[in-house]
Amino acid sequence: MKSVFEYDDYRGYLKDVHDYGNRASFSWRAISLRANITNPNFLRQVMLGERNLSEKTMDVVGKAIGLQDAELEYWLLLVKLGQSDKDESKRHYRQELAQFRGAVSPVKIGEGFSEYYRHWYIPAIRELVTLFDFKDDFALLGRSVYPPITESEARSAVQILARFHFIYKDADGRWVESDRALRSGTPKQRSALIHYHREMLGKASEALFALDKDKRFVGGMTLGVSKECYRRILAETEKFKNRVASLALNDSKGDKVIQVAVQIFPMGYSPDRNR
Repeated sequence: MKSVFEYDDYRGYLKDVHDYGNRASFSWRAISLRANITNPNFLRQVMLGERNLSEKTMDVVGKAIGLQDAELEYWLLLVKLGQSDKDESKRHYRQELAQFRGAVSPVKIGEGFSEYYRHWYIPAIRELVTLFDFKDDFALLGRSVYPPITESEARSAVQILARFHFIYKDADGRWVESDRALRSGTPKQRSALIHYHREMLGKASEALFALDKDKRFVGGMTLGVSKECYRRILAETEKFKNRVASLALNDSKGDKVIQVAVQIFPMGYSPDRNR
């Protein structure tokens, strides 16, 4: 099931929680019991748009379906947006929601997914061609990538991006992005994305030695956490990623392309823990 941050309709999210969640834990009756709602049919009526959630109920229902911290904040804004009948209020809630998921809703990559992630420099070229007019000087474009790539690699990257409509030339002859923000495709395309991430991890390793500390950031922590704390860390990380994306999407004076990556993975377990 998708993260709550990918929804713009709280009733749709509520439906998916019920439909895709564990039947014992996420039946309407089970959720109602956790939320101290006496009418087991009430949430189904909310999902269908027949009833609304009160200020108090929207909070307890959010917690009853397992939301906390950033996820719960997002849920509350989503409910308020869905139930507001004033344009000014709707604009306010949309602006607040944009802080969580980025100012522009990402477009899912469809055709061309494997080609887009075939080489580490293709996504970088997509960003770079919009920062300056390289006038189809592919040698210059290749030198502008870090680390540099060849003229033929730069030309091929632009051709791939144009063929699958990731970029296009505007009326002034400059390359522009078809969509400001992209997100990954389907689970079937997972191998291409894994290949890309492995390449980028290699580039991060190279940057440790090739770049001065003031030109790159590398940090890490090794932590002992509970399952619940781990879930909350993931939610906060998702919120951070979306706010970084929002900053970049609202920056009109870009002059460099950067890679921002976050890795969170297990390094050990308590012997009595079910992995």
